[in-house]
Amino acid sequence: MDELIEEIGKGFLRGVGYLLVEILYGTICYWVGWPICRVLTLGRYPRDREQPLPEKWNAESFLCSSVGFIVLIVVALYLVDAFAQ
Repeated sequence: MDELIEEIGKGFLRGVGYLLVEILYGTICYWVGWPICRVLTLGRYPRDREQPLPEKWNAESFLCSSVGFIVLIVVALYLVDAFAQ
């Protein structure tokens, strides 16, 4: 019985991990970071002309997602008034 509960727990944690990585980081952070990367590099980076979701992870898609993640964290901290003195 303990093994069954352990396997169900592992499956649940894999599902939560998938939601965090693929949906939050891979989709939302990418869509937030894509236009910021385009503006900061004057349209040169990332090299794709449209705004598709990355089919496979490469350096460009990871950078766009990372920029989007940082922007979302800074906005969240600003909204909770973490920068107040």
